[in-house]
Amino acid sequence: MNQPVTAAEIKRADKLHSALLFDFIVVHVFLFLLALSMIKSTFVPIYFMVTLSLTLLGFVIFSAQRSLATEPSYFVRCHQLLAAKRAKLFMLLFLITGSFTALMLIGGPKLGMSPIASKALAFGIGQLPFMVALLTLVVLQFDASHQCKAGKIPTSASALLPAAEGQESNGQESNG
Repeated sequence: MNQPVTAAEIKRADKLHSALLFDFIVVHVFLFLLALSMIKSTFVPIYFMVTLSLTLLGFVIFSAQRSLATEPSYFVRCHQLLAAKRAKLFMLLFLITGSFTALMLIGGPKLGMSPIASKALAFGIGQLPFMVALLTLVVLQFDASHQCKAGKIPTSASALLPAAEGQESNGQESNG
């Protein structure tokens, strides 16, 4: 849908997309590489990365839920709900794959596995699917942010908040 939106609405709607992109790219790519390079000496960067990521994801989810009650703009609510949906998906994926990776790295040798086998399982089954999903979510978030800046509501976002829930729709449809 195309909506006549103001610059202030675009800025409010893009805030959560930007927070998610920061989490995906800065926290999970750059901080993860930093954490891997320091993993032999300390686990502090890993703890920092997890804490920062969960804080950002919680902020996105909480802000989107709060916007349902306080945000008057349908455009902003749709974009914020889309960001929250992706944040919930990412948090679930992050917790499942992170738990499996930690279990394999810490508990694998204690279960009688060789250190090489436990690391192979941790990174092959735990982190590889996570990184593929992360790349997919980065592309989807960049697209959502681009559509937001163009004043468009993606179909997937408008499906999260039906038009009947008090929006100022002009009946304009778009293909994406």
